[in-house]
Amino acid sequence: MLLKVIIFFAATLSWTVYRVRNFLRNKQLKEAFLYCCLMGLCIVLGSLLIFHIQILRTTIPLRSIFEPMGKIILMQ
Repeated sequence: MLLKVIIFFAATLSWTVYRVRNFLRNKQLKEAFLYCCLMGLCIVLGSLLIFHIQILRTTIPLRSIFEPMGKIILMQ
């Protein structure tokens, strides 16, 4: 399991370095920073998923907002 995470980390990190170098070569500093942040988040979440650790679902806040509205619509 640890080997999977190490391979995933190495592959993702090498791809990130390659893409960021392309961004920096084209003088796209904001894009490079955003890409690094997103890929860092992907590395963390991917590692947690490989270790089978449950992650909080992002749909819970949206469900709490839209579910009552849907019930109101169905009542009419």
